[in-house]
Amino acid sequence: MVPGLVSVVMAALDEEEFIAEALESVLAQDYEPLEVIVVDDGSTDGTARIAAGFGVPVLRLAHRGASQARNAGLEAARGEFWTIFDADDVMPPGRIGRQVAYLKEHPEVGMVLGLTEAFATEGQLRPAHWNADWDDGPFPACAGTMLARRAALELVGPYDPERAMSYDVEWLARAKDAGVRAGHLEEICLRYRIHPGNSSADKPAVYQSMLEVLRESVRRQRLRPTD
Repeated sequence: MVPGLVSVVMAALDEEEFIAEALESVLAQDYEPLEVIVVDDGSTDGTARIAAGFGVPVLRLAHRGASQARNAGLEAARGEFWTIFDADDVMPPGRIGRQVAYLKEHPEVGMVLGLTEAFATEGQLRPAHWNADWDDGPFPACAGTMLARRAALELVGPYDPERAMSYDVEWLARAKDAGVRAGHLEEICLRYRIHPGNSSADKPAVYQSMLEVLRESVRRQRLRPTD
């Protein structure tokens, strides 16, 4: 582990339309030291080529799914702090610096999250799964805003490799059940792109996977020893 280093892991599958903007937003952060690791999860388009053009490491895998791709990136990451950043989103300026500062000021906290701003690509219609509540402004608690300590990852473990959806929420649930404290910034830490390719477009599947996460969390809490 390298003290002070922030590792940004970007798993990508056929994201040639968006990954350049995502990488530009991460590499434009005013924080150092920073490492960016792209994990190409078996793309059949120009995703890996575009990412390599930014001079960042690109791990090329046979398609394994997003959770396993994230885990592969985290295994390669060397940072004291880490975050997962999707290849179709945009990172607001100054985010990493503000989150690292928060964690340093609050040593009792294992991770910090912020606000999310949803947006559609300019010139494109909003897809059917756009949530009208997003028109009210930034909203809290999106897993993509998280910056965490390496110690939290070591305690909680990797993302569930068998989970195809809600793997990020499931990880946060395990972290909470393990006693990892979370802090919150009232600042936008993620610009979340809404487009037809979002996994969240399948609302019934999302609701089902979230219900499974909740049930598993309740089960863990019931099994927890009591004093």
